Amino acid sequence: MVLDARLAKLATGQSARGAAMAFARSRHEKLADAERAKADEFEAILEAMFLMAAVDGQIARDEVGQLAASVQAILDTTGGTLKLDLGPAMDELGVRLARDGWKGRLDTLARRLGSEESRSFAFRLAAAVAFVDDNVVHAEAAAIDALAGALGIPADDSQRILGEVQEELFGG
Repeated sequence: MVLDARLAKLATGQSARGAAMAFARSRHEKLADAERAKADEFEAILEAMFLMAAVDGQIARDEVGQLAASVQAILDTTGGTLKLDLGPAMDELGVRLARDGWKGRLDTLARRLGSEESRSFAFRLAAAVAFVDDNVVHAEAAAIDALAGALGIPADDSQRILGEVQEELFGG
């Protein structure tokens, strides 16, 4: 099973679909304030995934392609046919990462994820990025811990979420 199918399994719930749709529409149209907030929140979730992929210091072109496919899979859970070119968003995230560094970008996430639900969702999807190859290396494990801390997710909760993600992705 590829990452996009795995993430689609995790990307359920009305708020996830609404945020993904708002983000997709924000690339092509002006949004009302409430939808703009949803789009911004989804962009922060995307950045959490991006940062997990970048924790080794670089993001390979195939990783960017896989993240784009993953976001499209989340969009596809909406039942719509909206397609999104994530190239510009990924390029912008790369520029921000180069400018601010990994820790600097991580520090912005909690402020941009306003609800406990969105912080948990971002953590869940970022963990899935780390787990996708069924091998979490030391840098990824440290990044997972750092992300949980930045998002204010207590250790017991983060371990529970990680177990749920692993169960969803790999069946135990």
